[in-house]
Amino acid sequence: MFLLTAACLFFLILGFTYLRMRGSGVAEDVGEDEKMNVLMMNSLYALHDKLAQVAGEHECGSSIQRNLTVQEAAAYLKNLDPEYESVLNTALQWILNSGEDVGIKCLSNDPNEMDVTNVTDVKYLESTSPKMSFRCRFRCAFVNVTHRLSILLLGIAVVWGVLHYMKYRWAKEEEETRQMYDMVVKIIDLLRSHSEACSENKDLQPYMPILHVRDSLIPPQDRRKMRKVWNRAVDFLAANESRVRTETRRIGGAEFLVWKWMQPSAASDKILVIPSKVWQGQAFHLDRRNSPPNSLTPCLKIRNMFDPVMEIGDHWHLAIQEAILEKCSDNDGIVHIAVDKNSREGCVYVKCLSPEYAGKAFKALHGSWFDGKLVTVKYLRLDRYHHRFPQALTCNTPLKPSNKHMNSMSHLRLRTGTTNSQGSS
Repeated sequence: MFLLTAACLFFLILGFTYLRMRGSGVAEDVGEDEKMNVLMMNSLYALHDKLAQVAGEHECGSSIQRNLTVQEAAAYLKNLDPEYESVLNTALQWILNSGEDVGIKCLSNDPNEMDVTNVTDVKYLESTSPKMSFRCRFRCAFVNVTHRLSILLLGIAVVWGVLHYMKYRWAKEEEETRQMYDMVVKIIDLLRSHSEACSENKDLQPYMPILHVRDSLIPPQDRRKMRKVWNRAVDFLAANESRVRTETRRIGGAEFLVWKWMQPSAASDKILVIPSKVWQGQAFHLDRRNSPPNSLTPCLKIRNMFDPVMEIGDHWHLAIQEAILEKCSDNDGIVHIAVDKNSREGCVYVKCLSPEYAGKAFKALHGSWFDGKLVTVKYLRLDRYHHRFPQALTCNTPLKPSNKHMNSMSHLRLRTGTTNSQGSS
């Protein structure tokens, strides 16, 4: 009995001793893990501050290096505390496993490799939040704002330049179109005059070489500049002017293109005779190139309405005014008309009640044939108009044709009637 009691007591003491020793080992293991975690976090804090400082110096321009190699990081931690170096790999593995931005970025030798998963592939350490002074941050912000503002101003300058160039091209195209129409009128006048001279002098040839016409109308110093205008005028005559025929003639042993003025035949004179001071139809259709979309002034300047050398009598200018009113009979906004009797360009000035009425008159007159001349119209500033015609300041009563016969429109009615009769037959 005694022996049994002693054996039980022995095993009880032995078990108690074993449990005590095991509990002491677990406590030592837990304490060791906590120590390693604290050591790792301290090394990460120290490394984070160092990398932030290096990245900040790079951003401020005082250093060309933005990151540290793993060896440089280990040497830095060893200088701070020799124990930090031993937990570096553990700390790097913790960064890779976290998957979050902890302020330290692990990089490999391959710049295209974005995500590094193995500690052995980590070659460089870089801060994601550089540490900069207030002065450096202000300077970087100023440089960034200045750079973006420069890009914005450059974009505005490019847009302005493009718009300015387009406006210049449109203005140049409109000017060339106006010059082309003026050139067409000069060519027609020259050919008509040559045809009249041929009827009086039978020794003259009834045609003119095209190059001779060009040399007669354009001075030598302007021929290069006016080349495009001349070519457009030649194409316009070929496509739109039936009274000018292009032929090939042998002159001086060489072939030349010539223009010949075609007189209407006697049969056609009986049907489509063109009386003086009449409208003879539209030369071309109005579009954006030859018709401004909106008028900013109520005043117009009309060219080629007459030839002061050819006009006879003292009241011929009244026929010009009457023709304009008849052509614009559906326009109730014309309040003043002035005929410049001495104008070599055959200019007539018109004032309307508003820019809208002026635009309507522009579309009715511009590009029309009148008495064998191509009429062109442009807008005129109101102050210049009143400076030249002070009496127009008080004009506000719409002008109307003196009668309902519309004599200047008779050719248009006759041509329309003839066309309809030919179509019905």
